[in-house]
Amino acid sequence: MQNLLTRGIDIQAVNVVINFDFPKNAETYLHRIGRSGRFGHLGLAINLLTVEDKMNLYKIEQELGTQIAPIPAVIDKSLYVAPDANY
Repeated sequence: MQNLLTRGIDIQAVNVVINFDFPKNAETYLHRIGRSGRFGHLGLAINLLTVEDKMNLYKIEQELGTQIAPIPAVIDKSLYVAPDANY
């Protein structure tokens, strides 16, 4: 049910996506993180993982041919703040 609801969301200015429950497959992962950085903007996807999620993380990385890196200690604001924002 949760994936059905998230697929119905179409917001143009999502800068950050947080996966509280890590997806089990690459299609769902791409669909979720694709909400960030849409329409030519940069975005940030944060994944919260449990020990049980490690195998799904590995499978998704292999299927997509990428490495999903741990969150850095400092995150570049340009990834999630609009250039014209006054923060």
